[in-house]
Amino acid sequence: MPICLPNQNIEPLLNELLQEGGITSSGELIEKLKLYLGELYAWNQRINLTGLKTIEEMAIKHVGDTLTLIRFLPDGARHILDIGTGPGVPGLILKLFRPDLELILVDAVRKKISFLSAVISKIGITGIRAQHCRVGVNDIPGHLPPEGFDLIVSQAVGPLDELAQMARPLLSPNGLVIAMKGPKADKELQEKAAYLQHHGWKTSIISTKTPVSGLQRNLVMLKKH
Repeated sequence: MPICLPNQNIEPLLNELLQEGGITSSGELIEKLKLYLGELYAWNQRINLTGLKTIEEMAIKHVGDTLTLIRFLPDGARHILDIGTGPGVPGLILKLFRPDLELILVDAVRKKISFLSAVISKIGITGIRAQHCRVGVNDIPGHLPPEGFDLIVSQAVGPLDELAQMARPLLSPNGLVIAMKGPKADKELQEKAAYLQHHGWKTSIISTKTPVSGLQRNLVMLKKH
């Protein structure tokens, strides 16, 4: 699926990201990532999907952030919900890395869902859908797995207590929530610890760094007692 990117030198950067992130590169994967990034760049010229302006920035930030997550996916997780997916981070990129996963991507901004639906169709992947949804008591995603989601992920969707409230009715009995946070996650977790413990959540945090850029990221794990 050849495409024309504003910068034809993106392939070495993608290979470097994948190598540092522990993912085996392939021609097919690189082409799909290039297609995703090319579409994101093109759409972003017309509607605001991300504050990043160049293909390189999009690759380093969006692909890099997703690579920090993939190593810590729980064994056996198959059904995944991405709340507040934005331009498909981490959900759509995760699907490119792990075609075996079944994903639902939700976002409250309709134009982002329009973008994701178009990209999913253009790449030609199955087992993933994008839905316009705010996620709340009166607005839950359709096509829920019978037992709930094995994993719910979210990047910067909001405070941990709000994410826990959204996730609880959608999570499988042994499911896990992973909140992708920046360097101040420790402080937020301390502030929300009493609430989370009172409502039956076990918490832990994993500190890691993004490939290539080396930025600190924290993955906050929430699991129901």
